[in-house]
Amino acid sequence: MIEHFSYGYLTLPIAFLVSMTGSALGLLMARHARRQERPGHRALWLAVAAFAIGGTGIWVMHFVAMLGFAVEDAELRYDPALTALSALVAVAVVACGLLVIGLGRYSTLKLAVAGLFTGAGVAAMHYLGMAAVSADVVLTHRPGYVAAAVAIAVVAATTALWLSWRLERAASIWLAAVVMALAVNLMHYTAMFGVATAGESTAEAHGVHSMDLVFPMATLTAIVMLILVYAVVIVPTDAEMRTEARMTSLEGQLRQPTDSR
Repeated sequence: MIEHFSYGYLTLPIAFLVSMTGSALGLLMARHARRQERPGHRALWLAVAAFAIGGTGIWVMHFVAMLGFAVEDAELRYDPALTALSALVAVAVVACGLLVIGLGRYSTLKLAVAGLFTGAGVAAMHYLGMAAVSADVVLTHRPGYVAAAVAIAVVAATTALWLSWRLERAASIWLAAVVMALAVNLMHYTAMFGVATAGESTAEAHGVHSMDLVFPMATLTAIVMLILVYAVVIVPTDAEMRTEARMTSLEGQLRQPTDSR
């Protein structure tokens, strides 16, 4: 028997809140990236947004949700290298999607291509994370659920990229983050409900227990979240940017008579 909430339903709201927070921080970073005139500065902020959305909003959600995954009378272990690789994939594919949509002229074709690539990458991240699971039973994936999970991932990624390009108001960004978190959770559990067992495995489970990864992952997530929150705090607001622009314009006007002399 497969259990997706072996520690109760506690992992579900935690995964949702983590995903929502990471998505919101990423959208705030993307909004600031759009204000940058220099491509290098814009790319830097988009990369930070990718860490927030891909690393926290997607991968940490996946990790938290996987804590509740268990198979009755079976031992589950995790390969740390493949687990870490799945995190890198999540950040990389989101970064690629944001850079495609955020650099150069926006177009619907770019959005479609970036959404398809990013969504497929997010699905690949999930199944790479599942490949990191080593068990003394054979785990299989029902094709129908796999197809549905990939489709949800593509739609969710495309929506996230579109929102990262469009939203300006903070209230809209947090509402969009809720929608994104719902989509990410829906993709994850759709894929997980498609997992089935096919008898005992001839190989023994190897790797580390999921609980052995909780402390290092929680510490790393906390550090990343603090850095992202700090980055959001130091970003100037619209009012501050308008005030700075007016001050710069006023200084330029005051210097003109002096320069003409």
